[in-house]
Amino acid sequence: MKPTQQSETIRRLRCAAGHLNAVIEMVEEGKPYEQVLHQLGAVEAAIRAAGSKLIICEAQSIQNIILDSSSPKQRLVELQHLQSLYTIFLHYPNHQIEVSHD
Repeated sequence: MKPTQQSETIRRLRCAAGHLNAVIEMVEEGKPYEQVLHQLGAVEAAIRAAGSKLIICEAQSIQNIILDSSSPKQRLVELQHLQSLYTIFLHYPNHQIEVSHD
């Protein structure tokens, strides 16, 4: 990852951390759930933006191998790696609602 890409990814992750800290404070203060959920949406968006940036950086770093390698096996390995990253990315955050029966 290039330094500029790394700093952009870190910026996005710090943004997510800031939003999450705000969510924690809102819950501690007993803020209305509508406000808390809105802030959680901002956390999710910041995390997704960071994940997307990571995938783009990885794709850029291996594009020459995928496009120019004389080894079909090496191209396939790199394409499978990208597919794996994208699959992981698609599975977070989990949007299932957990119901507690306490």
